[in-house]
Amino acid sequence: MNIDQIQYIVEIAKTKSLSAAANNLYITQSALSQSISNLEAELGIKLFTRSRNGTIPTANGKFVIKKAIEILTNLQEIKDEAQACSNILNSELRVESIPIGMASLVRAVSHFKQDYPLTKFQITQNNSSMILQDLREKKSDLGLIAIKKGHLTHLHEFIFEPLAEGKIVIGVGKNHPLATKNSISSQELLKHPIVLYEEKHVQEFIQVFEKKVGSLQAMFTTNNSAAILTTLQEGLGITFAYDISLSHASIFVNDEVIPIEIADFEQEPIIFGWVQLKNTEKSLASKQFKKRFMNNFIFPTLG
Repeated sequence: MNIDQIQYIVEIAKTKSLSAAANNLYITQSALSQSISNLEAELGIKLFTRSRNGTIPTANGKFVIKKAIEILTNLQEIKDEAQACSNILNSELRVESIPIGMASLVRAVSHFKQDYPLTKFQITQNNSSMILQDLREKKSDLGLIAIKKGHLTHLHEFIFEPLAEGKIVIGVGKNHPLATKNSISSQELLKHPIVLYEEKHVQEFIQVFEKKVGSLQAMFTTNNSAAILTTLQEGLGITFAYDISLSHASIFVNDEVIPIEIADFEQEPIIFGWVQLKNTEKSLASKQFKKRFMNNFIFPTLG
């Protein structure tokens, strides 16, 4: 028995006709008939009988054909997987992330390239708004963003995969006088210099906060996480940040920065997740990479 014969008996069972099967298989009817006769002789059973209804499988033939279909399905899966590996190997994946994901992205790339060493990566840190814009303009293939829960409907042109839910808290250096507190009042925040990451949702939060509470002592705004970390480490100011970014996979780990709840300020939840433009190429490489990323980044359970 060979692969051709397996394909032949499946096609005959599908068409119920030797002539139609031969035509679909691009061989002569006599060659098809001879191949089936050889297979029946090898197996020692009759696979088909001819009737007014066409070429019909025998009881034994039905069993063999069922197994043949399973074999062809498995062979196609092998071909698809091989093609997928080839596509990934020859891919260039451009990934953008808010700061929370950068350390995990680096680890994920390292692990990914162990299996797909020829895959090329471009990793960029950006804010959520710019990530979405770059995806629209096809400057990036995949993004890790933060978005307000009520704004998820705005992502109609994207595929969004939520990973975790969070909120904005205060971040202070471990030697700051506030570091021993579990929470802080809105009014008390007005007394301390603030450094801010250039992120849309942080900026929106600040606008709402100042409207309701009062003006903050803003030192500067930056898209450089290291500049914020230096300010906090030296006790020069405090920052607003996502709670999850102060607890997981960012430069703010290892107890360098302490998260503090804002006790009396209600806020809309923020969702963190992967975003990708619909109907884009490289989706298989993106899918595999996201799996590697999740092996290196444990989010709190999405509520």
